[in-house]
Amino acid sequence: MEGMKLLVATVFANIAGLLFPIRNDMFGLVLLFSVNFLLGLLADICNHHRWSFRKAFCFFRDATIYFVMVTSIFLLGHLKGEESAAVYCVSFMIYVAIYFYGTNILRNARMITDEKSTLFRVLDFLYYIMSLRIVEKGGCLKGYSDYEKFRKTSV
Repeated sequence: MEGMKLLVATVFANIAGLLFPIRNDMFGLVLLFSVNFLLGLLADICNHHRWSFRKAFCFFRDATIYFVMVTSIFLLGHLKGEESAAVYCVSFMIYVAIYFYGTNILRNARMITDEKSTLFRVLDFLYYIMSLRIVEKGGCLKGYSDYEKFRKTSV
């Protein structure tokens, strides 16, 4: 049993050492996912919704998949000898997660606050900006919006 503990600790230490260049990104993802989960839970409680194990399971499944994707991209880049490109790619994926989960965090925070408060107005304005209400008329994300509409109708 002691040998098994040593093996697990050694494997974990080696993986952690290998992922050292993206450690701040991984900690940032943990923080982002934690805030998202807690504000989602708080929004459900404040709006008198029941706790859903299915919703929580889906969240942890999605977070795990995202961590595996980020880790795999970095490891593949590292094994190819292109660690700086892999770090850049991981950073891009982190910014994408910040955008989408940040929008969800703002939506949940709006649901928690009183609509007459100044904080609600600030959160509402930020949510308006981040949910693409302003930039959806521009061409930047028009292609994605069209693809998303096509995907929903073709399924």
